[in-house]
Amino acid sequence: MISRKSNNLNNIIKPFFDLKLLFLVISIILFGLLVLTTASIELSSKNFQEPFHYLFRQIAYLLFSIIVCSIFLYLSSENLKKFSKLFYLMSFLLLCLVLIPGLGHTANGSMRWLSYGGFNIQPSEFFKLFYIIWLCAYLDNKKNIGNFNTFIFPFIILSFAVVVLDRQPDFGSIAVLFIMTLLILFFAKARYIHIFSIGAVGAVGAALLIFSSAERLARFDIFNPCQRYLQDSYNLCHSLLAISSGGISGSGLGAGTSKLFYLFGSHTDFIFAVLAEELGIYGVSLIVILFYLFMRKCFFIGDRAIRVGLTFQGYLSYAIGIYITLQAYLNISVNLGLIPTKGLVLPFFSYGGSNYLASMLAVTVIFRIYRDVYKKSLNSSIR
Repeated sequence: MISRKSNNLNNIIKPFFDLKLLFLVISIILFGLLVLTTASIELSSKNFQEPFHYLFRQIAYLLFSIIVCSIFLYLSSENLKKFSKLFYLMSFLLLCLVLIPGLGHTANGSMRWLSYGGFNIQPSEFFKLFYIIWLCAYLDNKKNIGNFNTFIFPFIILSFAVVVLDRQPDFGSIAVLFIMTLLILFFAKARYIHIFSIGAVGAVGAALLIFSSAERLARFDIFNPCQRYLQDSYNLCHSLLAISSGGISGSGLGAGTSKLFYLFGSHTDFIFAVLAEELGIYGVSLIVILFYLFMRKCFFIGDRAIRVGLTFQGYLSYAIGIYITLQAYLNISVNLGLIPTKGLVLPFFSYGGSNYLASMLAVTVIFRIYRDVYKKSLNSSIR
């Protein structure tokens, strides 16, 4: 009887949501709130005399994101493709507004936020999402991806954003956008010679950007970060100390010491270090697996979309899987000292509203694509 009721419920929900993906997303969100709670409790108590200030704000961001996404869910993937240029132009305009004095808000030496009425918005988070939506729509419309002119056009468009992001500066977003573009073009079956060539050009461009800034160049000395402990490697040094002290099982949830005002950004960019210290290898493995499973599920939906003739939806599913997981793994790599610090957050874990809303919108798009693919597959031999 219980099994029959479960199957009936599954059949009701299946046309609207992929239950495995829904469970996976909920697991990531709840795990993120749990880790944020333990990472921010001391800082909240010090700054606001309220131990759960950051948690309550993050829950508010979550609820706001759910409201926005519930509206966005009614936009079909075909309409998303239709309005992709509009979304891209709006997000690019917001990106440019950051550079206008009086509108842009500066923090930690970077002007990346728009500030209004006490609220800060980081346009680069939304630009990354709407850029890949535009890119997937472009690739769907251009069937001859082997043509060099077709291949190079997205990089020409991207170059305008690179100029704006470099002025902020936001080198991390530049790196993410460039890597995502290469990977999406790879899935679109661009020619390998084009991919490797533009990759080499991008590497040279990145080197020029790095050597043009003494601050960026210093961050690439990641092999002995504690030698510059009192300079720009303070956070990385404490991150490595926190992670190494976690061991296999960790110090226990809430028992970490790195968050006690030793590690700046313990609730934002370096929240992974707190997780590793308190939950050890078990916690690290869990978060890596969760994001891997999310990417795998997006690829699975993307594969089904392409097989039923929904090419744009397929490309976009691949792109969103890359978009979320790449940011997560890059943030983890920064915390581990494998790559220079770039100011990239850990999606669904790091405190902040802009990335949270952008990530939730990305997940909403995946659910919408799943629904459109399911309806299309009813008239297809694919089930």
